[in-house]
Amino acid sequence: MTWAVLIIENQVRWNPPEDLIGPQQLERRIIMNGKSLAIALVLGTIAFSAQAQKPQIQWNNNYNFGDVMTFAWQDTADTSLEDKNPFMHSLIKNTIEAELATSGLTEVDANPDVWVNYHASTSTDVQLRTDSYGYSYGGYGMAGWGYYGMAAGPVSSTTRVVEYTKGTLIVDIWDAKSKELVWRGTVSDTLPDNVQKAEKLVVKAIGKMADQGRKLWAKELDRREDAARNEG
Repeated sequence: MTWAVLIIENQVRWNPPEDLIGPQQLERRIIMNGKSLAIALVLGTIAFSAQAQKPQIQWNNNYNFGDVMTFAWQDTADTSLEDKNPFMHSLIKNTIEAELATSGLTEVDANPDVWVNYHASTSTDVQLRTDSYGYSYGGYGMAGWGYYGMAAGPVSSTTRVVEYTKGTLIVDIWDAKSKELVWRGTVSDTLPDNVQKAEKLVVKAIGKMADQGRKLWAKELDRREDAARNEG
């Protein structure tokens, strides 16, 4: 016969074997164990969802985002949801436009400071080529780029294909004059099959992405100001 003793936070608790307790006590133990397992599963799911919704931001530290006043959309029919899911396509575009407006940018029909596009898929993985959309990745993933939420980006500007898993939303901003990518935001597990759930996740994900982007730019401005004071 084995007698179990549990030590929890410096307290000794005797946990008698099942053959020494009555049926009602055994039933209560089973119910409590079931409740504990259910709570653990719920908390684990919440933690996983929060991690999945964490935005990953990559941006060119040397680019002056303060000079950006206008933007325009670039069509990416092959990697957007324009044809497969027009409703979600409009939701994504409208949400991005609202966040850009919050950051002080105005949409124009021609001659923008930056171009904006997004890439997403609800059914297959997303593959982005460096030369498919009229702009290059420039120094993407190399010195001069900052990262948030990830260790690093592509190892060099010669990377031909960047792959993302199904359900990932990618937002690109590229400079209209240099035709180089200057900002990329990525959020995974944002586009599930359930339309109502996807709608909430998309709005929340884009909001987190934009908020983090604004915080990073504010920190970069502070860093530049500190550097200028130290030089003076």
